[in-house]
Amino acid sequence: MKDFFKGVRKHIGKLDAEHLREQYSLVTDELAFSEMIFHTTSDGYLVLNEAGVPKWANHAAERLLGMKPEDILPTLDIPLSKSSKREIEISYPDRRFLEIQTYPMGGGETLVKLADITANREKSEEELRAGATQAVRDLASGVAHEIGNPLNAISLNLQILEQNPSDKESIAICKSEIKRLDGILKGFLQALKPSRPNLMPGSPAAPLKDCLETLKAQLEDRRITVSVDMPGALPSVALDPAQMEQVYFNLIKNALEAMKDGGSIGITIGSDDNDVFVAFHDDGAGMNAEQIAHLFEPYRTSKEHGTGLGLMISQRIVRDHGGRIDVESAPGEGTTFTIRLPRIERRVRALK
Repeated sequence: MKDFFKGVRKHIGKLDAEHLREQYSLVTDELAFSEMIFHTTSDGYLVLNEAGVPKWANHAAERLLGMKPEDILPTLDIPLSKSSKREIEISYPDRRFLEIQTYPMGGGETLVKLADITANREKSEEELRAGATQAVRDLASGVAHEIGNPLNAISLNLQILEQNPSDKESIAICKSEIKRLDGILKGFLQALKPSRPNLMPGSPAAPLKDCLETLKAQLEDRRITVSVDMPGALPSVALDPAQMEQVYFNLIKNALEAMKDGGSIGITIGSDDNDVFVAFHDDGAGMNAEQIAHLFEPYRTSKEHGTGLGLMISQRIVRDHGGRIDVESAPGEGTTFTIRLPRIERRVRALK
């Protein structure tokens, strides 16, 4: 289509009225065919202008949203002119979950894709990731066997050295590292065998403090500064502190690895009528639309030695808390991950 228009523009001065009508007819037929394809797909597609107003939408968009796009879009706070991925819950005309992805189109316009993921949300983790997760479990079992025995041998030798130590501090460090590696291994295996969170009322800020303390040395070594902006008091949410700390750890490690030569991570905590949110923004390299589209999938990672499991596990944990993870990013502009957890007592918004 693009080459066609270039050809017509190049030779338009040589075309008479009859040839122009023929070319116009070809264009309208091509556009009608393209529009028919978009209107028959089960996914919803919209094009928004720079103000977020729909310029075009297919039939599925209105069906998935449950009303005209222009009536509901202002409440969804869709990012404009940047790549993003998030999930929302729709209650009308029936309850379902939608995945929303945005793609910058240039000229201030944004392409929005809507997909119904209700069935996927209702399936178990094993059903969702059966093939990939089983392969990872097999790998994890092998890793556990190969690493477990050397750890035991090292631990035994350190106990012998303790009887006639030459450097108590070094021995203490080695023992501490072995304990840490053992914890990582157990956590890895446990993550691949999903366990329901032990939910209790609390604040999402508490696990964050412990997580930052754990990562303090790594952040300082990489010259990463961290700022935390939060109110004095937050509404309570139902959470498992240990599991939520694991989510924070994964997100901060991702941000840390996205910044090779120093940088900053800004953490913002707040709430609205429905949720308490924790947003992590880094000023790293950012991601393009293709990378965002495949986030939360195993083996989809830009890291040289990564597995892509960290984000998949984090999403599962947040979903088990009744929440969601949103992501916004653009190449050269960093990335923002936002965790949203439902308030225990949701405020009723007054109708205007």
